[in-house]
Amino acid sequence: MVHKYSVGQLVHAAGTHFAERTSGIYEVIRLMPESNGEFSYRIKNTASGTERAAGESQIRPADGGPGVPASAAADH
Repeated sequence: MVHKYSVGQLVHAAGTHFAERTSGIYEVIRLMPESNGEFSYRIKNTASGTERAAGESQIRPADGGPGVPASAAADH
């Protein structure tokens, strides 16, 4: 099993308990180990600069992000 996203890639993050504060566009800044069958990532909000951890199921590619062709992003 390999990470789906790479460092520098832009992703949309689903909100958690504080959806309006945690959703938005983030940059993957670090790949983290697998936990409970899912890879995790350290991500940084492109607008506010805040960082958080997110599992693969909580993020999806952002259109036109580095390393993601628009056609691949549209598939998700």
